[in-house]
Amino acid sequence: MRLVRIGVAAVSVKVGDFSGNAARLKAVIADAKRQKVNLLVTPELCISGYSLEDRVWWPEITRRSWDSLLVLAKACKGITAFFGLPVRVDSLVYNAAALVHDGKVRGLILKRHLPTYSIFYEGRNYTSWAEGVTEINGVPAGDLVFDLPFGKVSAEICEDLWSTNSPAGPRARAGAEIICNPSGSPFTPLKNEHRRKLIMGASSGFQCVYAYSNILGLDNSRLVFDGGGIIATPDGSVVEGPLLSKKYWTLTTSVVDLDDVSRQRGENTTWRLDVARTNGKNGVVTIDARDGKFITASVKDYAAQLPNDFYVPGASWTMNDSTKYLDELFDALVLGLRDYFEKVGAFEKYLVALSGGRDSALCLLLAVHAATALREGKDTKTHSERVASVYLPNKPFSSKGTEDAARALAHELGVPFHVVSISEESEIALKKAAEMTGSPKKISALAKQNLQARVRGNMMLNWANSENALLLVTSNLSEAAVGYTTTGGDNQGGYSPIANVPKTLVTRLVEHIAQRDGIKSIQKVLDIPPSAELGPDQQDEKDLMPYVVLDDLLFLFARRRMSLPDCWRVLVYRHPKHKPEQLRAWTTRFGKLFVYNQWKREQLPVTMKVLDLDLDPKSGFRFPVTQSIDDELRDLAKAKLEPVRP
Repeated sequence: MRLVRIGVAAVSVKVGDFSGNAARLKAVIADAKRQKVNLLVTPELCISGYSLEDRVWWPEITRRSWDSLLVLAKACKGITAFFGLPVRVDSLVYNAAALVHDGKVRGLILKRHLPTYSIFYEGRNYTSWAEGVTEINGVPAGDLVFDLPFGKVSAEICEDLWSTNSPAGPRARAGAEIICNPSGSPFTPLKNEHRRKLIMGASSGFQCVYAYSNILGLDNSRLVFDGGGIIATPDGSVVEGPLLSKKYWTLTTSVVDLDDVSRQRGENTTWRLDVARTNGKNGVVTIDARDGKFITASVKDYAAQLPNDFYVPGASWTMNDSTKYLDELFDALVLGLRDYFEKVGAFEKYLVALSGGRDSALCLLLAVHAATALREGKDTKTHSERVASVYLPNKPFSSKGTEDAARALAHELGVPFHVVSISEESEIALKKAAEMTGSPKKISALAKQNLQARVRGNMMLNWANSENALLLVTSNLSEAAVGYTTTGGDNQGGYSPIANVPKTLVTRLVEHIAQRDGIKSIQKVLDIPPSAELGPDQQDEKDLMPYVVLDDLLFLFARRRMSLPDCWRVLVYRHPKHKPEQLRAWTTRFGKLFVYNQWKREQLPVTMKVLDLDLDPKSGFRFPVTQSIDDELRDLAKAKLEPVRP
């Protein structure tokens, strides 16, 4: 048996932090050596950070990346490892995975498929590698297979796996027994299930061992990477690393038998015919790197991984219910918030303006968990020293119920709580508005509401200045979609942790965490109908529409790209308790608000992307600020339901 121990690392890195990233990668290398790993796979662009964006155009980025690679290579005496970095050839920049073997850089795999959809803009900065082999910095680069002491290894990089024309195929047919995939794959709930299917399909189809590594946490400010790591074999066995770990890095290992891979290839006639048809090459070049010593992995360790019964193995993994989804989503939000706080490095604590509502309650829960996870849970300060909250009532509109709910939640979570009235400041703002307009009668009802939010926003920003604190913006995705926020008010702050979470999902998360963690005070929050409390008896759903309808429209229109008439037709069947004409009116209102409020979304604070549906103009949603929707509204007004079928 050719028993090889493979390690896949999930590493939290920071854009441009070459010394810090290298230090963590060295720690991973040291642990891999301790565990007698033969082949280590680290994430995509882990040396520089993935989310470089236009920073990659600075020549020093590729220079420093290469210098760091050479430093890491020296630490790899006695081990083989892949490291991700950007490399430059004249005016072209490539996304590369460098193979280091026994202390030397032996070659570079270059990324072929550059995603330019959703939040990805790699095609803006990187050049796609077409095919063949060239030389970069004195080493071969391109379509390579490395012939190592324990077997033949190649790689593809992240999106290459997701392509229907994966470069792993030709490399496997050229002899690669292990395909490695250094990835920077952002989190969405249960996305790892899809990755697993792709990886198992690639391992089975290419008759190879497939080793996948992913970034962990935020490397910049917007994308959350869930880490993990997967090692799959052609027979369907899979080993996985932890998702959304609060550690700065994790290492998952497995022992594979490459002789078994060779056997399965030899017995598979389809595989043999494919190799014969292409002559096994397809422009792929094999690099001889068989120098160095190979110490086989332990048979005991390999045997321990095998199923108890070869004929009746354990039940295959099946997707859990919504509990898993909600746990993953909450953990991703916590991880992103923790990493942003730490990696910016300018903050001492989190600040949350509690309203007694669900959005601010969720933000407080996230802040407490993020504070608890600082320094991998080893922070010298407690979360009560890292998180503070305040309730800012305006006497005419703020209710005793919301104050009690806010106070009870802060008390149960052990968070300092203050009550600071804005009544006096609101009156002053109202008088000044009357001076500017020339008469109190000229102040619109909307302006009277918004000035309260702006008073609160200014007070919170000033508090954050005094405390060196990260002020959390508590607006959700549903509000952003229809502009139900106040520019210069409740949409101002340091970080917006739930801006990618719609209101109905906010409610589900709050309910789930309350039940999971036994937080009794959450019920006080849930008992109060959502309200901005900026006007007499104000309720959000009376101002807008039921959130369940709004969020359906948001998904159908912004994610599925349906026309407004088709959105309405779907709503009629999804919400039969509402009359079709009422649903048509809500659809019309949604369409207008969604299109007319892009200017507000352009000004939203930094947030993280955790769902496929994303309205952040800086990450995944490029929507015109000035446009017309009149034709579609006319179509909606004339639209008819499909005929009733007999």
